[in-house]
This record gives sequence, structure tokens and C-alpha cells, in this order.
Amino acid sequence: MKIKTKLLIGVSAAMISLSASAATWTVYTFGPAETLGNVQGLKRILEDVEKSTDGEIKFRLRLAGALPIKSTNITQAVGNGTVLFADDGFHLGNVKIAGILRLPMLLRTVKEYQTAFNIMRPYINKEFERQGVIVLGHFLFPHQVAFSTKTLTNLDQFKGQKMRVSSPEQAAFVDLVKGVPVTLGGPEVPSALQTSTIDGVFTASAGGGKIWGSLLNYNYRLPLNYFDGFYIVNKEAFDKLSPGVQKKFRDSVERLAPTTTAQLYKEELEVTAKLKANGMDVVEPTPEDIARATKLVEGYWGQWAQQTGPDAVRLLAEVRAAVGR
Repeated sequence: MKIKTKLLIGVSAAMISLSASAATWTVYTFGPAETLGNVQGLKRILEDVEKSTDGEIKFRLRLAGALPIKSTNITQAVGNGTVLFADDGFHLGNVKIAGILRLPMLLRTVKEYQTAFNIMRPYINKEFERQGVIVLGHFLFPHQVAFSTKTLTNLDQFKGQKMRVSSPEQAAFVDLVKGVPVTLGGPEVPSALQTSTIDGVFTASAGGGKIWGSLLNYNYRLPLNYFDGFYIVNKEAFDKLSPGVQKKFRDSVERLAPTTTAQLYKEELEVTAKLKANGMDVVEPTPEDIARATKLVEGYWGQWAQQTGPDAVRLLAEVRAAVGR
């Protein structure tokens, strides 16, 4: 009898252990389509983690709109355990200090972005951790530029156009050029364009240009701001993993995150060329328009920092000095 009891206890413990090791984590992405580079990059990471941990962690990936989670709430959803892992590009409502990296017309080259990111990284990671999440990695889309159904070939033609924005910082720019900023989630964009709820969007060719390009006629390539994404994990769930599994998880993200950025930059050139070949009017901004746009928003940079807090004021000054702007 005692032997049977011990066997049952042993079998039960093994089943519990097997159940825990085979647990499936729900993963969420702000990308609304499988064809997007950030979604494909996230899938590469998930496959690599599953392989490197011998299936100790398994994942179920859900695209933007598949769960009742707005892209702007991904940080919170990971922090409260609704999902356990995600790529998060709409974090500014929760991690406000990261807005420095999105200020319009501030960062013009990848080198400038990387300089600013190196300054900002510890503060961004700390703010994410306050939300109950750990940052495991980071990737970068090319500059967000303007696409529209209406004529848009210079700075003045933003006037009156309803532009979908991805951040409050972009909305401020649209206000300054006398346009109308509209905030929408990615899954809502196609119908909004078809019904003229919006006239255009700010996105990269490798992002929205890839999936919404057929609905748009003009691409004015003013380098408004970079769009960065973070691979974030629920802190409590991550802390419960063994040190060995944590290391394998981190190693996968750190090794593969740069492949997401590389894919996005490759696609930026390919998709822009394809859109142009299909009849889109693709226009590079003049140096005069770039100078005008920068002058228009310089005052806003300081206002944004003052409203955000003393750390933002100090860090913005450090970033501006580092990039010479």
C-alpha cells in the first residue's frame, strides 16, 4: 500500500513538473500582419527559444487585434500577466522618458539614434521594470515618413490633412503643420483610409507601407522620427525560470534582435522601390523643408521635456549635445 502511494505521489509530481515545463506562454505583437518584419523577427526568436530550451517554454503568438489589447496597452498587458512576452512599439504612454527617441526631426541618422539610445537605455529599462516587465532586447524601424491618399509633396501640403499618428510627439508635429492628428490602432487603418476617416499615415515603407501601400498615393519622405520596439517579458514569470533557461532566453533575444532591424532596413529600400514602380508618387524632401520642419519643432522639444519632468530636461540636453542638435 505504501509503495502504491509513493508511486502515485511520484507520478503526480512528474505530471506537475511536465505540465509546468510544457506551459505555453501567450505572446503578443503590435504587428497586424504575418508579413511584417517585426512579426517575422519575433517568430524567429520564439522558435529559437523553444529549440534552445528543448521545449521547456512554448509560445502562442497572437497578432495585433487578435486579443482585446490595444497596442498602446501592451506594456501593461505584459506587466499584469495577460500576456507574458511581447514586442512593444507603442510604449510611450507607459514609459514616457522614451519619447526623447521619438521627438520629431531630432535624430536624423542611425548613428545619431544609437548615440541617443545608449544615453537613454538605462532610464528606459528602469521605467519598464516599474511596469513589472524586463526588457530583453530592442529593434529599430527606419524613419517614419508620411504617406497620403491626397497630394503630399512638400511641408505646406500637410495643412488640413487627417494624419494617423503613432505617438503624441507625432501628433504635436501634425498640429504645428496645421494638419489633423488622428490616433488609431494598426488594424483600424485600412478601413479608416477607405472611408476617408484619415487621409494618410506616418509609417515606414517596411511597416505600414508594406501592408497599406495599395490604399495610398503619395509618399513624402520627410525623416520625422525613428520607431523603435522592445522585446519585453513579464518579470514575475521570467524570474520563476531557472537561471539556465533565463540565460538561453536572453541569449536568443540578444542574438536575433539585430536581425529584425536588418530585415526592416532591407525591406525599406525594396518596398519603397516597389511602391514607386506601382505608381506611387515618392518625393524626397528638400533641404529647405527639412530645415523649416526642424525650426518649427525645436521649441516643442523643450516644452515636451518640461512637461515630462526634470529627468527629461536633463537627458534631452545630453542627447542634443551628443548629436549636435
